[in-house]
Amino acid sequence: MLRLLSFAVTVSAIAVAVGNELESPVNVAAAGKPIDVEGVGYAAPFYADFDGDGIHDLLVGEFYKGRMRIYPNQGTNTEPKFAEYVYFQNGAETGRVPTG
Repeated sequence: MLRLLSFAVTVSAIAVAVGNELESPVNVAAAGKPIDVEGVGYAAPFYADFDGDGIHDLLVGEFYKGRMRIYPNQGTNTEPKFAEYVYFQNGAETGRVPTG
């Protein structure tokens, strides 16, 4: 089954690969609070192992200021528990993709 992770305030969702069908959507929280992106929205979520520990993390691209949030998964791949986000860094600065 594929599980859709939906954001409380945005209309974006991601599919978690656990088969070839969709399960019902679920709200996604981080650090005990619903995830809400800053600015106008247009969140671009992605669920993948970002830090190489074998556990999928939640990455959320923001149209606003072109940043990417990283929500580390402190749970498991089947029962994720996302921590507070940090922004993707480009050296010592927050990485950005220019927006039009």
